[in-house]
Amino acid sequence: MSGFDYIRKNIDEIRKEIDSINKNVKLLGVTKTFSVEAVEAAIECGLIEFGESKVQESESKVAAINNSHSGITWHFIGHLQGNKAGKVIENFSVIESCDSIELLERISRLSLGSGRVTRCLLEIKVSPEETKFGILPEEAPMVIDRVRRLGGIKIAGLMTMAPYSDNPENARPYFKKARTLFDSLKASSAGGNVSMDILSMGMSDDFKVAIDEGSTQVRIGTAIFGKRDYV
Repeated sequence: MSGFDYIRKNIDEIRKEIDSINKNVKLLGVTKTFSVEAVEAAIECGLIEFGESKVQESESKVAAINNSHSGITWHFIGHLQGNKAGKVIENFSVIESCDSIELLERISRLSLGSGRVTRCLLEIKVSPEETKFGILPEEAPMVIDRVRRLGGIKIAGLMTMAPYSDNPENARPYFKKARTLFDSLKASSAGGNVSMDILSMGMSDDFKVAIDEGSTQVRIGTAIFGKRDYV
């Protein structure tokens, strides 16, 4: 099976699984470590939204794809250091990994300086793992209140990750917690530069549970493109 056929088969199967639960859920192809050719194959199969997590790796890839394709939306989904925020704002339409008010303030300043409005998601830490980044659920309303005073930025929703487990069902309480917060913020905070349209949760191993718990966008890499080679 060719690389294109492999990717097409996987996308078709994943899309059917998504549609069986909720046809309105968006599929974000996570392309970190994968080639430009792999991204182009996914585009031919109908994907138009992609996620990258490394600034340096993604720069040439994003440029190559944007030079040959229109209508592609890039999401930055990795941990973002403030000193690299400028490059991300230049190359990405959405920053999903906004994990502190300090980072959001920096994105605001840089966006205003370049005449942009950057769409952002608040990364919410629902997992007890120390290696996970994010804003604590109880701190989210305060962060949103401070973001309301900022220009050049729009909060479009939330992103979260459950702890890894061999059993996808173990992710359910974490996704449920994020959905509860999302619904609460949408009811109390939407308006101005806050819209709460996107709840980004669920990856290759647990996306069906995430959708069942209310995810509006899943981030899938290995289930589409295959196992990553980090060497």
